[in-house]
Parts: sequence; structure tokens; C-alpha cells
Amino acid sequence: MVEVLQDFILQWTPSALVEWIHQRLDYLMVNIIPTEYSVAAFLLLSLTLSFAVAKSLKFLSSRSARLDAESRRSNAFPVSCPIVTPHGNGIVQSYNVKRDAYSVDIQGVVAEIPASDITTPRVHDLLVYPIKSCGGVHVDNAQILKRGLACDRQWLVIDAKNEAVTLKTHPKMALIHPIVDFDKPDVLTLTAQGMAPLVVPVVKSGGVERTVRCFKDIVQSIDQGDAAATWIATFLDEPAFRLVRFKDSYHRECDPNVAPGHETAFANELPILLSAAASLESIQTELKRPITIERFRPNIVVSGCPAWADDTWRDFEIGGLRFRNVKPCPRCIKPSIDPATGIKDDETLSNIQEVLKAQRNGQRLGFLGKSAHQKFFGTYVVCDTMGSVSVGDPVKVLTVF
Repeated sequence: MVEVLQDFILQWTPSALVEWIHQRLDYLMVNIIPTEYSVAAFLLLSLTLSFAVAKSLKFLSSRSARLDAESRRSNAFPVSCPIVTPHGNGIVQSYNVKRDAYSVDIQGVVAEIPASDITTPRVHDLLVYPIKSCGGVHVDNAQILKRGLACDRQWLVIDAKNEAVTLKTHPKMALIHPIVDFDKPDVLTLTAQGMAPLVVPVVKSGGVERTVRCFKDIVQSIDQGDAAATWIATFLDEPAFRLVRFKDSYHRECDPNVAPGHETAFANELPILLSAAASLESIQTELKRPITIERFRPNIVVSGCPAWADDTWRDFEIGGLRFRNVKPCPRCIKPSIDPATGIKDDETLSNIQEVLKAQRNGQRLGFLGKSAHQKFFGTYVVCDTMGSVSVGDPVKVLTVF
């Protein structure tokens, strides 16, 4: 119950809480409370408001202080955190400061493991997808901005109805490999086998504005011109398709129920997707065939942790930036598309779906609507501050669920 209350309070900023209560006060004054009692009622409710806001601010301050304290602690793993040891994967039970060692439960046997023997999770790979549903770009360093990784899903292919076109209906999009200078993204170069590269100057203002539908939202965008549209339409054999870019001044807010105060561009729901390299290995073991992480389209891939460890991470740091786990990522048919061929592999789709349904369905994991039909791989996260992350950066887990 306490955790539920905390999560509820964290969804509100102090100003939002004050505004919400003032609205209710105004309603009470006008519609319910008789005029002769309004002054007394207002004073009473104002005192209640002051108390509630003070308590909320105290809780928010306490949580912030707790996270700051966690980030300064000497040990790298909190209690209940999944870790990798020389003796196998385990769960942290406690930490002994004097001996700098962890008490770890490894398959039901508790052992003391020196901290120096425990693997540190690190950023294994960083991927940016400049055009939604098109090929990804592996980078050594990425800037984390208010809408996620710099240049990630900033461009979008749309149809004649101004609706987003994705891999679900056009798997060949995986073969479009955009090139962008991340330090100076003034141009976007479109490349694909059999097509001459096209350099597209980025149109930020002065272009045709288009209101487009992306996922469940209406988003403002800027058309990137006829040359880009012709190139896209020719490659995908869809004459009406065009290329647009997210309008810089537009604010596409994430669901305030799970990520208040955060924004994204053309990503489906949230700005950053994180996964563990070991999770892919677990899937491959069951499939008995190799598949690449590109099928799942994560932004941050972490190694040095057990499969599905990201399910449990609540707050963590990478490169000094603080991230928060928002929710697990439900999967559709996109993992069935081979990014190397742009072709749906029905056998792989069936196998992947069967493995995820057996191991990673919502009912078994207790995720979201707890549906046995929903399957999950990876974690949606948000970052509280802007900065940069690099391949090789250590991941410090602050709190777990």
C-alpha cells in the first residue's frame, strides 16, 4: 500500500497538486458549501491543503535524498538485485562493509562473494534509429536529450492519410539505412541497396507542416521535401509515401500516469528502450538459432547482468545520469523481421512468439494487464537529466522493485 501511495504522489509535481486541489476548492465553494460557511470552509480546507502539500514536498525531498545517498554508497548493488558471480547468477541478500563482500543467494545456496569478484554491468551497445522503423546506427557515445537519444526517431515515413508507416506493414523499411552526423545533424543521407544515396538537407522551418498520427497520438511535423519523398516512395513502391521530421517546437508528452514531465518524438510510447544482452542469449538458447538484438530495436544494451535483470531495476545510473524504469516493453511482430533481409521470417516469428509466450507473458510475470497474450522483452526507461552515455560505462543500480 505504501509503494502504491508513493507512486501516486510521484506522479504529481507540487504545482500540479496545488492546482488540482484549488480546482476542487473552487467547485466546493460554488456548488456545495453554503455562502455563510464558505469563509470558514475555505480556511479549513486551506489548512488541509497546506498540510497535504507540505507532506508531499517532504516525501519528494526524502525520496530524492534517498536516491542521492544510494548513488554515493560504496557497494554497487542493493538487496534483491540480480547479479553475475563466478559461481553463477544470484540475488543479493546483504552487503558487509568491513569485508567488502556480498551475501548472495545462488540457486538456494547463500554464499559470501567478495565485491571484486562480482561482474559490473556495463553499457554493451548503443543504437539510434533516426527514421522510425528503419535501420539502426551503432554509436560509441550518445547524447541523452529531453526526447531520448539525440536523433533517435526524429524522422517518420507517412502515408497518404498522414499516418505513420512502420515495419508491421512494410518490413522492407529495415533495409533503409539513414546516415546522420550526430554532432551536426543538418543533413540526413538515405541509403539502401540498389538505390543511389540521397542527401536530404534537414528542413526545420519554412517547410510544409503536417499533422500526423504516430501510435496513438497526433503529432506536428515538417515535410522534408519532394526529393526525399520520391526516394522513399520509389524504394518502398508506394507513390504516396513521404518523409517528415518531428517539429522541434512541438511537445509530445509521455503518458502522465507513468512518466509525467517526460517527452518523446516518434517512438511509440516512451523515449528510451533498454535491454540486457543476456536476455537475447536466453531467447537464442530456446530458439536454438542465432538472432540479433536489432530485431528488438533497443537503444541501450547492457551486459554483465543476468537475463531479465532490467525487470527489477527501479532507479539506476549510467555515466552519472539517473534513469528510471517506467514499464516493460510489450512486443508485437517486429522481432520476426530479419533486419538483414527485410523479410518476415514466419518460422522465427512462431518460435520467438512461443518462447516469449512461455517465459515472458504478462500473466506469468504480473506485468501491466497481466494478459497471457502479451509478451515482453526490454524495459522502457526515462532519464531525469541531459548528458551523455558511452559504450563501456558502468551501470549502478540504486533501487529495485
